[in-house]
Amino acid sequence: MILITSAAGGIGRILTRRLHEKGLPVRAFVKNEAQAAQVRKDGATEVFIGDLQNPRQIHEAMSGVNQLYHAAPTRIIDEQPVLQSIIQAAKAHKTENIVFHSVIHPDIKELPHHQQKLHAEERLLESGLPVTILRPSHYMQNYLEVWQFICAGVLPYPVSCSSKMGVVDVEDIGEAASNVLARPAPHIGKTYELSGHVLDRNEMAAIWSKVMGHKVTAIRLSPDSMKNSKSLFGSTMQMIQSLASPKLRSAKYFVQGIGESWNARDIRNWPEEARDCYVRMMMYYDQHGLPPGDMRHLPTLLGHQATKYEEFARREAAARGWPLAR
Repeated sequence: MILITSAAGGIGRILTRRLHEKGLPVRAFVKNEAQAAQVRKDGATEVFIGDLQNPRQIHEAMSGVNQLYHAAPTRIIDEQPVLQSIIQAAKAHKTENIVFHSVIHPDIKELPHHQQKLHAEERLLESGLPVTILRPSHYMQNYLEVWQFICAGVLPYPVSCSSKMGVVDVEDIGEAASNVLARPAPHIGKTYELSGHVLDRNEMAAIWSKVMGHKVTAIRLSPDSMKNSKSLFGSTMQMIQSLASPKLRSAKYFVQGIGESWNARDIRNWPEEARDCYVRMMMYYDQHGLPPGDMRHLPTLLGHQATKYEEFARREAAARGWPLAR
């Protein structure tokens, strides 16, 4: 049995589906009945409803499990108490393998979220438990949060349009992780950097323009726009001025985009500390970007080349019923 924490998240759902396709049993750790219904549709064999910050429930969830895939929710900043409970439970239940979902370049001191991952990696390795570490880059899927804006002709994000970002398709992460879990022995003790493509948002916008059949313009939002209403208003006005077309069709998508992005990832319900961490992360990316890791690792785990950004854009646009440009 393989336990997946945060099983209703973007990685968790894809990984559950991949493991189900391989015929491997999954116990999905989720926080409520609505999420439980989702993961059952994804193929979860068992569902455990609980709180990752409750040590007793972690011990219960890990009973009878031989492998664990742990990805902490973004809203949890201090991962150490959760990790301590996982280590204790893994030792008690003699867990055979832990695959830890970390982050690319966890040694960046300016980013508390990255530093938390580095401390978690160190604690896992010091524990003596069998561990495999995956370090994914910035997700391509993050930009789907502004899908309606892309339909309108703008690609807004709280990062400079010229900052180079190493990115990875979450589908590739799920496939790579499922391959590791299906055959864990060769991967124990190893760390893999998962990067598929490197480009800036001007280049992303050019790709979306090609795919969508209309011009898409990259827009830099203020990195603190998720917390500062004045910044958000200014960014909205900038996007209005940059619309590729004043036609009613663009306006419709733009209005829908405002509605969808107002609370993307449920960020307005995160703890204040988590939102502050997110803003600091965007400020760092705004100034420095985020380099890719070793781009040889992901194709090795996949057994084929990693997904490029245009492949991703075409797949996602088609899935949403958008008529693709040739």
